[in-house]
Amino acid sequence: MAKDYEIERIVFFGSRATGDYGKHSDVDLILVSKKFRGKSFLKRPLGLHRYWKMKYPVDFICYTPEEFEKLSKGVTIVQQALKKGIEI
Repeated sequence: MAKDYEIERIVFFGSRATGDYGKHSDVDLILVSKKFRGKSFLKRPLGLHRYWKMKYPVDFICYTPEEFEKLSKGVTIVQQALKKGIEI
């Protein structure tokens, strides 16, 4: 996935990252790539699930580097993910 999508950053966050998860909790991942430029926010994660091999459901949140940088400076999910999550 990292090669095909030229992923620059991955942030693992949410309940699974903090260890406060339940039986049905998903895995939350922020992915940052230039390849997401020009694509609708909702269409960016399409196709990524074929790379997911774990038994847990996953939620991919996809940003361009510029979006990620801007959002990391405000009170946003990106800022919280950087504070409490794990950058892979």
